[in-house]
Amino acid sequence: RLPSAERDLAVVVRDGIGAGAVEAVIRRAGGTYLRDVRCFDRYTGAPLAEGEVSLAFRLRFDPADQVLDDSAMEPVISAVVRSLGEELGARLRA
Repeated sequence: RLPSAERDLAVVVRDGIGAGAVEAVIRRAGGTYLRDVRCFDRYTGAPLAEGEVSLAFRLRFDPADQVLDDSAMEPVISAVVRSLGEELGARLRA
């Protein structure tokens, strides 16, 4: 059994977009190795604009046939971020 890989991802969305909607997009875009998505933080306030919220998620990937190093994870995370932007207008929190 290969070790799991975890990545934390914080995105900024409009205040009316819930964590469940963000999680659904992550699950759709996360690929075949994505096993778990958990929201662990919700933040409002400076430096975010009024009406914005930051949601942080921990993504756990369980590989079946390869070690998930940074080079294997980068395209997956990029696809997730791109889908979040296209579907929800989200952006990565700086």
